[in-house]
Parts: sequence; structure tokens; C-alpha cells
Amino acid sequence: MYKIHYLPLALDDLKEIVRYITYKLEAPQAAERLISKIEREMKKIADNPYRCHVFSSAEKLKHEYRVLHIDNYSLFYVVEQEKVEIYRVIHARRDTLQILKKADKNRTNN
Repeated sequence: MYKIHYLPLALDDLKEIVRYITYKLEAPQAAERLISKIEREMKKIADNPYRCHVFSSAEKLKHEYRVLHIDNYSLFYVVEQEKVEIYRVIHARRDTLQILKKADKNRTNN
């Protein structure tokens, strides 16, 4: 079983998503269901991190991101040795490539 590690940006993404769904959409139960669904899917990823496809883009990224789609969100992660690092959780309508390029840059600078 692989160890799951959420990077700070991914945790911030999750907090922002929960806040938005809970307060802006006034649907706290929906936020709870989404987080539960993410947790269930992450347990599956821990057992088999290569089950999700590799994210492909026109531009070369520093990491080989895998992507897990959950409802309107895409969870991007990288498999390294016995560890799965969750980089970002991005809404489908956002500019995924630009966000991942920033994540690459931030992770390289740390």
C-alpha cells in the first residue's frame, strides 16, 4: 500500500472547495459527501496508484501527473516510489494546465 501525502496547495484547494460548497452554495451535506467520496477514492489509489490515466497536455510538465475525476473536480497526483503526492484538486472549468505549471514551479522551488 502506498502512502498518501497531500501537498499544501492541495489541502488549500480542498478547504476552498468545502467553504464554497458549504457557504456559497449553502449545501454542507454536499460538501461532506464530496470529501467522503474523495477519501474513498484515495484509499483505492493507495492500493493501486497506477489505476488512473496520465494527464496529457500540449506542453511538457516536470512531473507525470495522474488524474482522478470526482464529480466536477480533478485530483492530480504524482507517484514516487512508495508514495502518492496529491498536488492539486481543480474544478473542471478552471485552466488546469496553468494551475499545474504553477504547482510544478512551487514544488521545484521548495
